[in-house]
Amino acid sequence: MSDALINGLAGAGGGIIAQLITYPLQTVNTRQQTERDLKKEKRKLGTIEQMCQVVKQERWERLYGGLAPSLVGTAASQGVYYYFYQIFRSKAEITALDRHKKGVGDGSVGMLSSLIVAALAGCVNVLLTNPIWVVVTRMQTHTKISKKEHSDNLATTTPEETVLSVIEPLPYGTSHVVCSLLI
Repeated sequence: MSDALINGLAGAGGGIIAQLITYPLQTVNTRQQTERDLKKEKRKLGTIEQMCQVVKQERWERLYGGLAPSLVGTAASQGVYYYFYQIFRSKAEITALDRHKKGVGDGSVGMLSSLIVAALAGCVNVLLTNPIWVVVTRMQTHTKISKKEHSDNLATTTPEETVLSVIEPLPYGTSHVVCSLLI
């Protein structure tokens, strides 16, 4: 097995473990970043308060909403990054050794080359895994509301808010989000 493949698999495995441990915090963080109240600015809840509110109003499962695509995204993202980092790093090492044979440099990969290798691996990672993260974010920010709450909200909304609620798609599950992205 190549070093690149080993590093890719190790990165994917480590990312999955970290994701399982920190996912509820990531869900609340994503909600805090995307939260908006069109009526008025209310006091923002802290992380622990918001976690308790999610559990109380939407149950424990919502803290893990979007976990499956997130695990896929993490495994893919970490795997892709470390795989391509190792490939680019190996090429940089070969180039550094060739330059050393010609009397230029000491044969090691310098800081600038290391930064370029990391940036290239990061770019490939983002380009290949961004659609997965769009699905994950939509699933994390989706909240379930009862039919009574929905009808009460419609009675008290302004025309601008009604237009916004009609424009914004409501993601229900992975397949619904993917379908909405394709349309």
